[in-house]
Order: sequence, then C-alpha cells, then structure tokens
Amino acid sequence: MAREVVCEAYGIPHAALRTENRLGELALARQTAMYLAHVVGQLTLNEVAEIFERERSTVSHACINIEDRRDGPVFDLQLEFMEKRMRTRLREWRSGKAVAKEPAPKGKSFLTRR
Repeated sequence: MAREVVCEAYGIPHAALRTENRLGELALARQTAMYLAHVVGQLTLNEVAEIFERERSTVSHACINIEDRRDGPVFDLQLEFMEKRMRTRLREWRSGKAVAKEPAPKGKSFLTRR
C-alpha cells in the first residue's frame, strides 16, 4: 500500500522501487515508501525490511532521512498528503472497500504539475 501511494505521488512504476538505484528520485521514493509502511502502516522495521527486501539498518536509515527532510516545508506538505492517502487506503482496505489501483504513468504525478 505504501508503494502504491508513493508510486502515484512520484509518477513511477512499482518495479522502479525494487531496483538497487541509490541515487535521486528513485531512492527518495523508496525511502518514503519504507517510512510510510513503518509510520502509517505501523509495521516494525524488521517487517518493512522483509517486505522491501532490505536490511533493517537500511530501513532505519530511510526513516531517519525522511524525518530529517520533513524540516523542509514543501517536502513536509507532500509527505502529509501521502500519509493522508495511505490512511484513507488503509481504512478502505480494512472495511473491505479497497480497490486495486495501478500507479500513475511516468510523468503523471499528483505532487508536481508535469
């Protein structure tokens, strides 16, 4: 669910989050998804690590990095929006109303006007 929200936000395909790319937008998107899974999804760092096929220390680093980035007002606003979307999706999923959604095509992000 965190991956879905982040892929929609950044306008990237799900497969992009599975790459080993550690630079730029893909790394930030992956870190954001890990953060959302931990904070909003209430998963442990170990659970997030297993889902994302990463080490626990990598997930911890991602969460610390995202928290640090929240000092920027634009990023904080974007993250708040993603948190709200994820909470909504979690409520829908728990109530049985969830509908599987495909990520937005590349370049079609709800965070920026591309």
